[in-house]
Amino acid sequence: MKIRTQFTIFVIGIIGIPFCVFMTLFLIRYYNRPERVLIPGYNEISEIAEVSITPKDWHLIERALNHMPADVEVSVLTADNVIVYSTINVLEQNRHYSDEEIMQLIHSTSRQFYYQMDTPTLFKVPKNGNIEKEAEQHSELFVITRLPRRAIRKPNSFISFYWIVIEVFGILIIFCSVMLSLISRSITRSITMLEKATKQITLGNLDEPVERIKGSNEITSLTESLNKMRLALKEDNLRRTRLIMGISHDLRTPIALIKGYTEALSDGVVTAPEEKQRSIEIVGNKIEQLEDMIDELINFVKVDSGEWRQNLELQKLSPFLKDFARRLESDGNLLERNVRTAVNIDDSVLAAYDEKLLIRALENLAGNALRYSEKGGKIFFNAEATDVKILVKISNTGSLIAEKDLPFIFDPFFRGSNSRREKGTGLGLSIVKSIIESHGWSISVDTQNQLTTFTIAIPYNA
Repeated sequence: MKIRTQFTIFVIGIIGIPFCVFMTLFLIRYYNRPERVLIPGYNEISEIAEVSITPKDWHLIERALNHMPADVEVSVLTADNVIVYSTINVLEQNRHYSDEEIMQLIHSTSRQFYYQMDTPTLFKVPKNGNIEKEAEQHSELFVITRLPRRAIRKPNSFISFYWIVIEVFGILIIFCSVMLSLISRSITRSITMLEKATKQITLGNLDEPVERIKGSNEITSLTESLNKMRLALKEDNLRRTRLIMGISHDLRTPIALIKGYTEALSDGVVTAPEEKQRSIEIVGNKIEQLEDMIDELINFVKVDSGEWRQNLELQKLSPFLKDFARRLESDGNLLERNVRTAVNIDDSVLAAYDEKLLIRALENLAGNALRYSEKGGKIFFNAEATDVKILVKISNTGSLIAEKDLPFIFDPFFRGSNSRREKGTGLGLSIVKSIIESHGWSISVDTQNQLTTFTIAIPYNA
């Protein structure tokens, strides 16, 4: 559970528990208040009662009933034992009962109910506030009341409220203790695990995965991000190692040749003028090769750093791709390749790109297509818009990339088994990938239908 959610539950509990308790008490008191019992007025009772009742008598009865709890059952009788008003279901209204019948009823149900018989009295209090009664008026009617024995009589209201407050605070203390324990435990476990993982990464131990804790909160989400960072650092280290190994391997050959020929010239091993001239030319060629390799490395680092992305602006993509397609057709005619192009993108489509870098990436892909296709071979350049992105594809027939080489084709200094005899540094496709991904796009390669196809996916307005 998210830590934020846990704190939300905690706050809701602090507010909600007292609110629910006091609302429950309010509803209980509301539904049990005497006023909820609908006591008929004199006009109504005089219509339904078959005996004569004076307004004074019913006024006394009404005042008495208004002060009784709602769960008390009541029957009002005349002096002749005629039921005038009744909420006791076994005593029917307007029916006459003998004293024996009433006592028999009370006796037979005394195990279930408490009974009381009384004549309501109205006390008059003088205006001077004297609490001594000035006079009392007795009604000609009397009242039988009963209360179920299971009903618990209410204690003193102050003591009841006092205990309710204690119970509410007790529930709150238990709830707060449990929630704080859960929250602190979740945070402590997550932070402890996070500290352990960061120490391992700091020590350079990138092979041990970050331990995952059951559940989900903000810190465990952070551990997942930390684990992704660990994998990225591990991959970056491997990439750096491959880069250094590739640089060392590619630089060693021309340096060894330059060293060999210069030593041969300085030691006098080569004496003939023609051989000296040939040795000097070979040394010069290898120096140029080293310069090209160093330039490629510098460009690779520049593109990989991505500093140029800060100045990208939205530009029309269709005119740029159509211009490149025309140049590719010209190059294909010159090298006797059958080039087919199709750019089906609306002129209003915009993309943020660096024109020089994108030209370099496309020319690199097109150069590979021209190089690895035979004379008369086919090269396809297509650009089309789908619902979610623009796809730019460069395909060629001829020598296909080996299946085992496909996962490594964009690695720095990697050269596929079919390109060993070709001149190059092995950085071309790495630079292409860096350029494409630095734009926020993606590139992929596949070999199907006797075609090698590189696909650039460009999101709209990317």
